[in-house]
Amino acid sequence: MTESAFHTVWIPLQGRFYRIAYYILENEADAMDAVQELYLKLWNLRNHLEMVHNPSAYGTMLLKNLCIDRIRRSRPNQPPDEAVALEPPVDEALEKREELQQVRKAIGHLPPTQRKLLMLRVLEGLTYEEIARKTGLSPLNIRVQVSLARKRIKQSL
Repeated sequence: MTESAFHTVWIPLQGRFYRIAYYILENEADAMDAVQELYLKLWNLRNHLEMVHNPSAYGTMLLKNLCIDRIRRSRPNQPPDEAVALEPPVDEALEKREELQQVRKAIGHLPPTQRKLLMLRVLEGLTYEEIARKTGLSPLNIRVQVSLARKRIKQSL
C-alpha cells in the first residue's frame, strides 16, 4: 500500500479509533497513545493491508487488542486468573442486550429525518457542520433535531 493510499484509507478513521480507545481506557493520554501505537502497527503492516476489506473493523479489532494489552501491562502484579474480566457476567450481558434492543426500537420510532441526523452525529461521529454540508440543513436545525431525537429516546426508555 502506498503512502497516499494509506492516508486516504486509514487517516480518516483516526477520530473513530480515538473514541473507541477512550471508551476502553477511560484516559485521554492513554487513548492517544493507543491510537498512535495502532497507526505504527498499521504502517508496519502496510504491505498486507491491501487484503483488508473493512478497514474500520480491522483497525477496531487491532485497537481493542492493543487497549487490552495496555490494561494488562498497567496491572503487572495481578495473577493471570484474576486478570481484568473482559466479559461481563451473563445477567449483566442480558440486561445490556435488552437495553440495546429498547434503544434500537426507540430509534426506529423516530421520524426519518431525526433518525438520519442522530445516526450521522452519534454513530459516524460527524460534527454539526459536516452534517450540514452533507444534508443541506443548517447546523442549528441539526442541533435541535438531534436534541429532540435524544429526548424522545430517553422518554421511551
